[in-house]
Amino acid sequence: MQALRLYGASDLRLEDIPVPEAEPGGLVVKVEACAICGSDLRNVRAGGSSHGMDLPITIGHEIAGTVHGIGEGTEGFEPGQRVVLATITPCGQCINCLRGIQNQCDRKTAISYQYDGGFAEFVAVPPRHVAAGGVFPMPEGLSFAEVSITEPFSCALNGQELSRVGLGDVVCVMGAGPVGLMHCLLARARGAAKVFLADVAPARLELSRDFPEIDNRVDASREDPVERVLHWTGGVGADVVITAAPSGKAQVQATRMAAKRGRVNLFGGLPKGESETVFDSNVIHYKELFVHGASDSTVPQMMTILDLMASGQLRPGRLITGILPLSRFREGFELAASGNALKVVLEPGK
Repeated sequence: MQALRLYGASDLRLEDIPVPEAEPGGLVVKVEACAICGSDLRNVRAGGSSHGMDLPITIGHEIAGTVHGIGEGTEGFEPGQRVVLATITPCGQCINCLRGIQNQCDRKTAISYQYDGGFAEFVAVPPRHVAAGGVFPMPEGLSFAEVSITEPFSCALNGQELSRVGLGDVVCVMGAGPVGLMHCLLARARGAAKVFLADVAPARLELSRDFPEIDNRVDASREDPVERVLHWTGGVGADVVITAAPSGKAQVQATRMAAKRGRVNLFGGLPKGESETVFDSNVIHYKELFVHGASDSTVPQMMTILDLMASGQLRPGRLITGILPLSRFREGFELAASGNALKVVLEPGK
């Protein structure tokens, strides 16, 4: 089979490797669609060894496909069943797993990091991943490409649950990339009254024009987003501000545009070596702000996103800019990195 393997910084090779076999308790899934994530772009540029990846490795972790092989003792699956895969595999035994925050597992592993990923015709699903509930039946009426982006949506849901986004909230998302738009759609689905979007890239904002869920947009390269949000809210500020961009400046602006007792979600991580941000602590202190981070997601959050997709409350197809065969991966990665696309999906075997 063909597989896209990472060997080091910018060393990505499409190779022929053997089709994996299902381990006892595990599965082999025929990959029908695997979306390109921003972390894939970063890992390819930097080389996976600096990100905890076991090289060489087949990358890709936003995976949907059909059950191809079932290991001895694996129950609950049948050949040809349409499934979606989670990314992380929690240990299920550490204190964080026992507290129900499996995304913070001390010993978690992940597809595309420790296990071969989905930019391949077939992917082996380890027994530990199956046992953790990381394989989900696909809802009817959705395409493989649409459900392949369940995992990043679930990460956004994890962040919004931590921020308590709900009915009547005014939400501002800073960053108009794919995940930023996921936050906008999800906030509206969770009952937000108003959704604002800010970005320093006009091309990114232009891609969001087809999303009526967004009430106002601000080009932060030309206008002060803090002033605009305060203007739109009559000087009150946003109940929730989500920084879905790797920008320390945006994080500082988020505290300034948040309403009193607002929630500030530092969703987008900053580059290594540039991760220290200087806040005016008095702004946080006197406005009684709640500032927090967010990382990965849990099995229940994946299930919630699939339910929202199945019910039509989330329509993921609008976020997919391009679908390409795996053989055109270079074109796909260039498109995903260009800033002129949202989600790009690769289809192995086509």
